[in-house]
Amino acid sequence: MKPGLVALLALVVLGNALDAAGEASASRHAYYLFLADVPQGCEDCYVPLLVARQTLEEVAASGRDAMIVLITTYERDSIWKLEQNVSLAAAAVAARDRIVRVRGRRYRYQEIGAAEALRLLEKPEGSIPIHRITGVPDKKLLEDLIAASRGGK
Repeated sequence: MKPGLVALLALVVLGNALDAAGEASASRHAYYLFLADVPQGCEDCYVPLLVARQTLEEVAASGRDAMIVLITTYERDSIWKLEQNVSLAAAAVAARDRIVRVRGRRYRYQEIGAAEALRLLEKPEGSIPIHRITGVPDKKLLEDLIAASRGGK
């Protein structure tokens, strides 16, 4: 399958996953999460990318939990793991300090633009040669995410 098509399908999946979660906003927001806690082993090599319909600041201010997509990347170069329908508690976001707690770990977050998110989504295997036991996971989700990043649903 061509990388562009895979990316498009990923964005569509993201849109469907977020729609199913009841999120109303049409835009998507993507954030790289940088470990604020002491890393365990090579934990800081695997940089999470959080994708949500609302900004994290809006999630915190609303007081309502949000459904997100969580993408584990290797060095922000390739996709290692995709998880959809991950619940993010509003209380887990400290907007003033730009800190979010995900899976029991504290991260500093930084929003990224659609172009940077698309670069990762369209080329999920990246450019750093790493050994993979399995291929890039959930191509349908990748395609949905790509479509959402391009402004489609």
